[in-house]
Amino acid sequence: MDASDELELSANRVLPYPPDRVWAACTRKEGLERWWSPEDLRTIVRRLEVRPGGEVDFYIRYVPALLTSESADAFRAARIPISFHMRGKLSEVKVDRVLAFDLTLEIDRAGAGVRTSTRLELKPEGPGTRVTVIARGQGTPHWATLGQKNLEAQLERLERALDPAHGSH
Repeated sequence: MDASDELELSANRVLPYPPDRVWAACTRKEGLERWWSPEDLRTIVRRLEVRPGGEVDFYIRYVPALLTSESADAFRAARIPISFHMRGKLSEVKVDRVLAFDLTLEIDRAGAGVRTSTRLELKPEGPGTRVTVIARGQGTPHWATLGQKNLEAQLERLERALDPAHGSH
């Protein structure tokens, strides 16, 4: 990705949970599957090697209950995939502090896709943890328009995933 085409976005939120609990939700299959993608998508973590250089493979698909045969046909006609992969490596891992992903969103069968980098930083703050997510990707209109809202929503989903009232623990 040419640096001039790159856009960096960030969001942060203080979660009322200690860093080790937030870390677990970010580094375990079940945790990531609960909060990584928006509610209309389902993330399946196929591989997550939590170490520098570790492989990452997420399969993401629209939630079947929300995808009728008509909407699936409309997606196909518009050449919008109903499922895709995010694959890559962990570029940095510091237990309870930093988790950085370099991923390619593969949007067609040939493996062509969009490269992104996502960095999660965890810092103790009072009895909780300040989570900052920094994402870099191609500065497309889609990324610029939806990216910021997606990051903020991702942190909201992470907090809900950690909330015992939502059945996570």
